[in-house]
Amino acid sequence: MTDRDSRYYKAYMEQNTVSRRGLFRALTGGARRSLKESEKSTYVLGVGELERVERVVARPPKALDETLFLQICDGCGTCATSCPEQVIEVVEGKAQLNLDYGYCSQCGGCNQVCPTGALHGSISDLAMRPVFSMSCQNAIFGDCYLCKEACQTNAITITDYELPKVDNSICDGCGRCKQSCPFSAIQMDYVGT
Repeated sequence: MTDRDSRYYKAYMEQNTVSRRGLFRALTGGARRSLKESEKSTYVLGVGELERVERVVARPPKALDETLFLQICDGCGTCATSCPEQVIEVVEGKAQLNLDYGYCSQCGGCNQVCPTGALHGSISDLAMRPVFSMSCQNAIFGDCYLCKEACQTNAITITDYELPKVDNSICDGCGRCKQSCPFSAIQMDYVGT
C-alpha cells in the first residue's frame, strides 16, 4: 500500500464510521478506480500528496469533500434509483443533482443506500441557489408569492413589484421554489461551498 492510499483511507475513516462490508467495498473499489483515473488525470502532487479538487457541480445531500467523493463514488447508481424525487443522475460515472425537473426533499434515501460511503458526509446544503429572471410575475405585476410559499426554510422574501430576495445563509438549495414557479422565472445555479 502506498503512502497515498494509507493517508486517503485514514482521512476517510476520520470523517466516517463504516461497517466492515463498507470498508472492504471502499478498499477494493478505490484500487479499481485509481487505476482508471491515473490514465485520465492525476490527483497526486509529488510523493503521495492529494490535491484538493473544487466541486463544480451539485452533488447529492451529505456528499463527502469533492476530492474524497471523486475517489469513493463508483457510479453504481443506487442513490439515483432510490431517490423518490428522481433528481440524482450518474454523469461520467459520478452522482450529481439535476434540479431542472424536480426538487431534492433531502429525505436521506440516497445516503442510506450508498454502498461506498460517498454520501455519508455531514453537510446537507446542496450549494444551489435560486436566481430570478426578469420574467418573474411578482416583479412585473406584483402579488405572486408561489416561490416564497414553497420555501420550507423561509429563505425567500418578497416585496411587490421587485425580484424576490434569497437569504443564502438559510437557503439549503433544494429547488422547491423553482418547481413552484409556473413561469420558469427561476434558475438554480451552483454556488459552491
